[in-house]
Amino acid sequence: MPGPGVGVAGLADAVAKALGDYLSHHRELLVARYELVLEATRRPALRACYDKAGEVGFRRPLSALLAAAGSPDPDRHAHSLTAWCDGVLFSSTAGSHSGRRPTPEQLRAGLTELLGAMLPAGTRRAANDGG
Repeated sequence: MPGPGVGVAGLADAVAKALGDYLSHHRELLVARYELVLEATRRPALRACYDKAGEVGFRRPLSALLAAAGSPDPDRHAHSLTAWCDGVLFSSTAGSHSGRRPTPEQLRAGLTELLGAMLPAGTRRAANDGG
């Protein structure tokens, strides 16, 4: 993940690259993740482990990154961004768009729109100015 102060463009690029890499090169891992999370709905101990791994390994760092980028509500925004990413990954791997993987440009555009709505106007302007 990028460091603080990269703005909307930098965040969108980094997340789009990560999503694109998973969709292009790690489909088997995504399918295994969906199988694991379905099993976790039936096994509380597995659910606790899955949730803790997601919190420590992804949501907290993402929330900190969004806070550093100027998000006025980084925990809520991390939840929204995670849900958006999960939706794209699921839809493109096992859902109704599994035959049409989004292009890097499409991922970047969607993320730019989402992050642009989350982050303060100054961050958006800096990103639009190329920085």
